[in-house]
Order: sequence, then C-alpha cells, then structure tokens
Amino acid sequence: MGIEIRRLTPEMAEDYVSFFDVTPHNVNTGGGKCYCVTWRSDDSYTGNGDHWFPTPEERRARALGFVGSGSLQGYLAYDGGKPVGWCNANGECKRCLQYLRSFWPIAPFSEDVRVKSVFCFVVAPSRQREGIATRLLRRVCQDAACEDYD
Repeated sequence: MGIEIRRLTPEMAEDYVSFFDVTPHNVNTGGGKCYCVTWRSDDSYTGNGDHWFPTPEERRARALGFVGSGSLQGYLAYDGGKPVGWCNANGECKRCLQYLRSFWPIAPFSEDVRVKSVFCFVVAPSRQREGIATRLLRRVCQDAACEDYD
C-alpha cells in the first residue's frame, strides 16, 4: 500500500487521537502523551492563554475538541486506512511564532505576511526511516504555496 497524506478534518478526530493513543511520543520529557494540543490557531486560546493541560486524559479530550473545531491543524499520513504519521501545520498561529522567537531571530509579526507554522512530526516507530515525515512536509509546503502563504 502507498502512503496517503490527508489534511486533518473534523471527521478525522477519532483517527487523530487513536494515533496518539497507540504511538509512542514525547517519551523523554516526562509529560506523557501530548496529543499535540499546544500548537493550534489563536482563536482556540481562551482566558489567560493557558495551554499546558495537566493530564493526558484532558489533552486527549481537548484534542478531540480542537480537531472538531478546526483550530488544531495539520496532516495525517495513512497506510492502508491506518494513520502512521502526523505533522502539526497551523496557519496564522501567532503564539507558535512567539514561541519560536524566544529561541531564534525571527522577524516581528506582520499582518501582511502569511506564515504556515510547522511544529511537530510523529511517525509510528515501525514506520520511521521510510520518508513519511518528508512526505508530510512536502504536502504542507505544496498546500501552503497554493493557499498564498509567504
């Protein structure tokens, strides 16, 4: 079977959380399963902007909601109908850029520059070193160019 890259949609929410349920990730941070809920479009940040949800169960529940609302964006790689890879790729993620600016010299935010932020890749251990992350990134870049991101 060939790898198929699909843009995350609300209908894929169960596939998304199921992938994180069974795929080892975030194992060296002591934070448990992350469900990649931190990096999402700004309209999903509420209150004081808190996004460090304390338990994997809460992160899983939040992920279902964020995927359902479209605020968590990215791509899943499928093989034979089963997710085998993930790439977080959010458009207009000001918080994402603020975080990156704390480590690297990135230009100040400008309303007239559209940025697609790529944060995380997760590939099932049995499928690593097969070019899945590369295929995910190529698709992100292809779609971003078609959507007039700078």
